[in-house]
Amino acid sequence: MMSVFGKDELAMRKFASSMPVPEFEETHFVSNKLLSQAKVAIVTTAGLHRQSASGFEIGDSDFHYETLARDTRDLKLGHHSVNFDRGGFAADLNVVYPIDRLEELAVEGVIGAVAENHYAFAGNQSATVSEIRLDSGPHCAMKMLAENVDIVVITGTCPLCPRTVCTLAHVFEAAGLATIVITRAREVAERMKVPRALHTVFPPGLSLGKPRDKVFQIEVLKAAFKLLEAPQGPVIQEFPISISASDGEPLMCSLPPQMNPELHPAVDEAEALRSAYYRALKSTKRTSVGMQISVDEIPQALEKFIKIAEGENWTEVGFSNESIAETMYGTVHDIRSYYEELACELADGPIGPWKTEQWFYDDTKAGQIILKARRAMRDSEADSSLWFGLATAGRE
Repeated sequence: MMSVFGKDELAMRKFASSMPVPEFEETHFVSNKLLSQAKVAIVTTAGLHRQSASGFEIGDSDFHYETLARDTRDLKLGHHSVNFDRGGFAADLNVVYPIDRLEELAVEGVIGAVAENHYAFAGNQSATVSEIRLDSGPHCAMKMLAENVDIVVITGTCPLCPRTVCTLAHVFEAAGLATIVITRAREVAERMKVPRALHTVFPPGLSLGKPRDKVFQIEVLKAAFKLLEAPQGPVIQEFPISISASDGEPLMCSLPPQMNPELHPAVDEAEALRSAYYRALKSTKRTSVGMQISVDEIPQALEKFIKIAEGENWTEVGFSNESIAETMYGTVHDIRSYYEELACELADGPIGPWKTEQWFYDDTKAGQIILKARRAMRDSEADSSLWFGLATAGRE
């Protein structure tokens, strides 16, 4: 069962302190090359994959990894949970996958080289993480060694990712690669005796802290690389700057007036914002829309939620009843991704933590309809698997 906590930091810390973790008999600790001479790769558990790839399955049984070429930027966020800040990735992929920051550090001579390939796993694995530990993790390590990688920076997104990133660190170090885990779950890193960990107090989904802030992201990476100077491990250091979900101003993002009075306001809004979405797509060359529906299907999908909000039974509005919970979950994922991505194009000013999520559910007609439909399902005593994941945990 997926564990989700929204913005409840206390609940996430409590979960991290008690979640089952695999045990490792030994903490390998590799130190074999100066940073300025080392080739560096990124491994992330954000489930990143190219637009053309099939991506990762929902659940905890997909342990494969995707190869991300150094020059690839058309990436989807394949980790589908509604309960981490996806707006950061929509604004700047480097907040999860700091590939451009590595390129800049290589130009400065801080690192020796950027690896030709980087890798993505899904963070939501089983409690033992056995498949990654025994199969895909060692296989990925062998690929990096064959490409002469020396150092691996490992990032995650959701509350389950810390267990997976720490497992990968153990696997990679045992194979002969030096690793640095960037994690918000110090409790997991300590319990798993990870070789090196930079503990960051950032909201989930923001591994490098601040989207579109190159200076801050570089500071995080340099603090992570500083751990390579330790003569032995395990070593865990705290990044000195914290970020909370309440930091920053609300998103300054104007919404269009109703253009077609014959359409429901939520449908009209989605149609009117389409040009902004395509501007964002042209600018970033990436989108996370497509888990369940296409951009063209968003107005029709909203009409289904309008019917639920107005009292129709969710089994009679046009969703496939064969896997209705998964279908609705994926549909809301795509609607929300559509809005959050275009918001990053329209926003005036920085993108603060959780601010695209707040804007979507609090300010847009689409977000409000989804919340209304969610409440209608909950109040009708529908199974929680149908409605809980349609909004961030903690929302009414």
